[in-house]
Order: sequence, then C-alpha cells, then structure tokens
Amino acid sequence: MALGFAVLLLIISILLWNYARDASNRTYDLLLAGASLAVLDRVSSGPSGISVDLPYSAMEILGLAPEDRVIYRVFSDRDGEITGTPGLPVPRDADLGSAPVFYDAELDEPFRFVQQGRQLTTPTGRVWVGVQIGQTRAGRTAQQKSLFLNGMAGLGVVSLIGLGFVWLAIRVALAPLRQLAEALRLRDPADLSQIDGAPPREIRGLFDSINDFMRRLRANRTLTETFIADVAHQTRTSLSALQGQLSLAGDATTFDDMAVRVAKADSQARRTVRLTNQLLAHAMVTHRSDTGTLRPVALKPIVTEVLTDMLRDSDMRGVTVTLSADSILPGEDIVRGDAISIREALSNLLENARRHGPADNTIDVTLETTGEADVSLIVEDAGPGIAPADRARATERFTSIARDTAGSGLGLSIVRAVVDSHDGRLVLGTSSAGGLRAELRFRRLLSQAAARAVMAVTICCALFIVPAPATAQAQTTLTIASATDSDVMTALIARFEDLNPDVTVDYVEYQTVDLHQAILNAVPQDMPDVVISSAMDLQVDLVNRGLALPLDIPAATRLPGWATWRSELFGFTFEPAVIVYNTDLIPPGTLPQEHLELVNYIRRNEMALNRRIGIYDLRRSGIGYLFATQDVVQGLQASRMTEVLTRANVRNYCCTSEMIAATSRAELALAVNVIGSYALAAAARDPRIGIHFMGDYNLVMSRTGFVPRTARHPDAGRRFLSFLLDDGQTILASQSDLIPILPVPGAESSPWRDLSAHAGSFLPIKLGPGLLTYLDDRKKANFLEGWDQPARPLGTR
Repeated sequence: MALGFAVLLLIISILLWNYARDASNRTYDLLLAGASLAVLDRVSSGPSGISVDLPYSAMEILGLAPEDRVIYRVFSDRDGEITGTPGLPVPRDADLGSAPVFYDAELDEPFRFVQQGRQLTTPTGRVWVGVQIGQTRAGRTAQQKSLFLNGMAGLGVVSLIGLGFVWLAIRVALAPLRQLAEALRLRDPADLSQIDGAPPREIRGLFDSINDFMRRLRANRTLTETFIADVAHQTRTSLSALQGQLSLAGDATTFDDMAVRVAKADSQARRTVRLTNQLLAHAMVTHRSDTGTLRPVALKPIVTEVLTDMLRDSDMRGVTVTLSADSILPGEDIVRGDAISIREALSNLLENARRHGPADNTIDVTLETTGEADVSLIVEDAGPGIAPADRARATERFTSIARDTAGSGLGLSIVRAVVDSHDGRLVLGTSSAGGLRAELRFRRLLSQAAARAVMAVTICCALFIVPAPATAQAQTTLTIASATDSDVMTALIARFEDLNPDVTVDYVEYQTVDLHQAILNAVPQDMPDVVISSAMDLQVDLVNRGLALPLDIPAATRLPGWATWRSELFGFTFEPAVIVYNTDLIPPGTLPQEHLELVNYIRRNEMALNRRIGIYDLRRSGIGYLFATQDVVQGLQASRMTEVLTRANVRNYCCTSEMIAATSRAELALAVNVIGSYALAAAARDPRIGIHFMGDYNLVMSRTGFVPRTARHPDAGRRFLSFLLDDGQTILASQSDLIPILPVPGAESSPWRDLSAHAGSFLPIKLGPGLLTYLDDRKKANFLEGWDQPARPLGTR
C-alpha cells in the first residue's frame, strides 16, 4: 500500500508541478502585462515621429520580482526599432495586436516575454506600435517550487493519515493470519499434515500455498528417509560382507585358505572405505549446493591441481593422463561456482575412468570454450563406456552399470549434483577411443571481448590514477576596476592583502561613465575581477545584462534589502546626498529644510548666488545623473529646481572633490547632491565647509560591487567582496572617509553622529530594475536635452 501511495503521489506531483508552473506564470504574467500597458500608455506621435517616454512605474512593476533581470523593446511596423534592445525573439504564429501574447524564449538564460501593441494615428496614417518586455524566470521558478512543496507537504500528511487507516484495516482484515501463525507455532515438528479451516477468500491462496508446501516438504522428507535407508542398507551390507570374510578367514584350517579369505576381506574393506567416502562426498556436495557458496572461480587452476594430486597415486601407474587447455585465454575460464564441489566432481570422473578402464588406460582432460557463453570440462577414457540406453540411469544413486568393476554407484550421481547446483549441464557420450566421454558445461562470467575490455579499462584507470607532481601555489593578481578614489581604498586593499597573502591587488580608477563603458566593451581576457562604482543605475544595467556572477556571501544576508540584488550586486557603503556650502558666504542654519523651500531660497538670492552653485555634469558623472533622475522621481520640485539653477547660472563639475574644493575657496557658495562621505570628511578638516541635510528627504546611494562572469579570478573576487562586507566594514569606519553600510560596534565618529541625527530623512535608492528607467536611450536623451536647454551653464568646469 505504501508503494501504491508513492506511485499515486508521483502522479499527483507531476500534475501539481504543472499546476504550480501555470499558476506562477499567471501571477508573474500580470507584472509583464501591467508593465507593457504602462509603456504603451506613454507612446505618442509628434512631428518628429513616434516617441516613447519610458515610465518609471513600468520598471517598478517589474521590480516586484526582485531576483529577475528585465529586457524590453519598443518598435513600430513602419519605423522599426524605437528604443530598447533590438532583435528580441518574437512569438511564433502571433501577429501584433492589442491583446497581450505571452511566450517563452531562450537567450543567455530562460526568459518569459509579453508582446502587446496599440494603434496610433500619425500624419501618414494608422501605425501599430508594439512593446516586448522579457523577464527571467527566477521569481516564477521560486514561486512554482514554493507552491509545489507546500502542496506536496499537505499531500504527504494526508498520505500518512491514509496509510495509518490502511494499516489498521489490514491488521483487522488479516487477523486470521495470526491464528494461522499460532497454530503452526504449536504444531509438532513431525506433523506435516494439511491445515484445516475455512479461511476468508482474501487469504485462501495463502492457506493453499502452505498446504502445498507441506505436501512437498513431506515428499522431500520421504526421499530423504529413503536415501538414509539406502545408505544404511548399503553400509550394513558392505560391513556384513567384510565381517563374513573375516569370520571365514578365522575358521580357515590352512594358511592358504586364510590368505585367500584375508585378501577378499581386504578388497571388501576397500569397497567399504570408497563407499563411505562417496557417501560423505555426496552429502558434502548436496550441502554446499544449499548454502550459496558460489563465487567467481577459474577452472584451469582447479583442473591442474586435481590432476597433479591424482598422478601421485600409485594406482595411476601405467595410466596416461593428458590435459588440453591451450585454447583458453586468461579470463575465459571464469565461472560462478564452488571450487570444492567442482574439484570433487572432477576427482570422481577421473577415478571412474581409472577404475573402469584397462591397465594401460588413456585419460584425456580438455578445457575449452563452447559458443559465446559456455566453457566445457571434458574427461575421456579408453574404457568400456556406457551404452546410450544406460546413460540416464547411470547418474542415479547406487546404480552401477559394469558388474565386474561395480563401485558404490555414487560417482556420476555426485557429478550430476555438482552440475545441477551450478546451473550447468552433464553430457555423457562416447570418446574417440571408444570409452566414456563426460562433458561438464558451465556458463562463463566474461566473454573474450569483455575480458579484454575489462583489462583495457583497468590499465587506463591505473594510468590516470597516477598522481601529478605537486606544484607551488601561484600568486594571484586581483584586478579591481573602480570609480572610487584610490586614497580612500588604500587601507581596505592593504588589509585584504594582509589577510590573503596569495593575492596581490591591481587597482584601476575610472570615472563612473567611463567604467560602465569599459566593462561593456571589455573582451573576456581583459575583464577585471571586481567592478566597484557609486553609479548604482549603471551597475544595475551591467548586472541586468547578465555580466555578473551569482555569489554565495554569508555576510550579504545582513545587508538591507535595498542594497543587494540577485545575489550578484552588493552595496558596501552608506552615502547620503548632501548640500555643501561655504560657511563664510552662507551662515550655518540659514539654508531651508525642504526642497521646495530651497527652490524659493535660491530664487530670492539669485543675484548673490549667480555662478556660485555647483552641480554634477550629468553627461560625465554617473552619480550626478543618478541623483538628478531620482530627484525627478520624488516630485515636481525637481523641474522647479532645474529652472532656478538655470537662472542662477550653475557650474558643472565632473566630480565631488572639485565641487568641495571650489566651495572651500569660496568660488561656490553651495553645491547640490554632493556625496556625503566625501563631504563629511572634508568638513572635518576644513571649517569653511558646512554640511546641510534636508528635512524632507536625503537620497542615499551605496557603492556597489560585483564579480563579472568572465573574471579571470572569480574566487579571489568573491573573497574581496566578502571582506568588504565583513572585516572591511570596520576598516571603513576607522581608517577611511567612506561610511560603512552595516553598523560597526564602537564606531562613534563625528560622521556617524551627523548621520544619526538625520536618520528619519534618509531615502535609500533601491537596487533593481527601476533604475533602468532613465538609462533607456530615448528617455536619457530627452532628460539630458531638457536639462541642457534651461541650464545653459556658464563657466563650465
């Protein structure tokens, strides 16, 4: 019943697996459908053609499956590609229409796609615009497994309960069997009579089988008793004859008569000894056939050993014995057998040949293969042989065909018992010399081809198992491509090299945009081992393209959810965007607390702040572009901020250090969205630099790192990222201007006090597909164009 339940569970599990797959597809297909509708809703037609403003909400919808990569494409049947990844697979046998079409496709990993379209009216007529959005299947697979395992757990509990009821039912239904067991236990061992009773129909077959076994056991006991009686009769007769001859010898009156009687007594004693030995051999062979002693044995050594022993016997003088086994190759004489039983059978054949043959008898022993599967042991003599009509009877117990050389009648019976126990054949015939030809045919374990194959495999294994000479561990050069100033990473790298003496770090510094482009263009042999950047959106783009290696880093489980993605991208710093101002030009505490009030403040002080506000050059700075786009996501005040910055003739800078230096020299009164870790460190050294946190929100970014899939030393890269999230956090808190993302016990520096005072206003930027929105080519071009037109910065640095 348990096996039946298992089969049933297997069938149900297949159905449940398919149901779970369909259910997870339906759930996640809603995300794809929602995202496609959001994109299609932002498609429009204008004088310059069809355009699309990729909505942030579309990527945020897809971000509800946090472990999945996304890919998209917007196109029209007239103009072709509009934006996104070109050349995505299309569904088969499905035309572009307003109804969503879901399908699976294989890129670098399995993807699930939706294709949906809408018609637009353009000056040249109606045009179909379509959108394709793809999502990897990690989230679907996880939900499918969850549904399946939960369902199987319930089925498992129900099955255990069902098995309990089945056990109880079977126990009650088979109660008569316990009665049968008790009756057999109390029965006398000599009682082999039939079991009486009227059992239930379900177990009547068992009663009949037991009664049939009793019948066969009774018959076997009868045969055993008959054999014992025959043995007793043969032994008693032989001993009586021996006693008679000895009595006559004792009654003889002359020496000659006594000598004749003693000679006959000696002959009778030999026959008695042989009979006893044959009886013991027959019993031994029968016993060994019942004890399962069959093992792989080679016949040739057994035959050689038996012939060697017999040639030492004085009775073999004058008898010529030959052995022919040259045609047997090594391994071809291996059979599954019992060496002792085979030796006994061969000894009996040789003894029979000697006894029944003439004084100058010739005994030929041959070992040869028969067909593809058998090996034969043949014994031929020059004796009288056995007539074909008597050959079947000659193998019966206590049957002797030749009266003049009558023996115990057990020789051939022992041979047949040995052959039967080996599942072989005994074939009796006429030898070339006219005597008896006895062939013992056994089944081989290995054919010639199999034996050669085993030998070849053994030799090959021996060659490959030879251990290779040990080589010294090579020094590993870990290449880190980073958009972080090298001076703030020096302490981290030095400590990592101390902990890993087999690794030397090669640190290469980039600007964020240049780093992103370098990774996209890198060939496998030039790919770094670790990529670190503060531009979270550009890092997400690289990971979303499938360039990152999934890593198992235990310390990553302590990271906040916004700072890790797909077990491939890991944040290791906590860096808010702050406003840096010159304390000589702007008194501390005078800057407003909300972004809308900051817009009004700049508007009121437009003349004083003219050309004295610094911002990032969004085309050159990935972190600047990230902060700017995230401000847009937060509300409409971003566009107002752009307007007032334009009127104040802002200056563009490539990086944080230049804006801080310009603020310290009073070239700038303030700089917006400066990286907080650098700003706090600079403020601690220079009293002219003030740090201002907004009260409504302060964007927080994290420097992130990943190991590329084609990294030359991925293990060393994994160790470095693990170090950053473990011991590296302490180094960041004590020996670096960067701020660790995880709390470090005992770290009570001034930056920490400043951060803790504004903890409620921090708004972390979440790693995920949402950051891809403003990396869309069309949307990025429109955003930068809209930024450039009102900004028209003067004195660009």
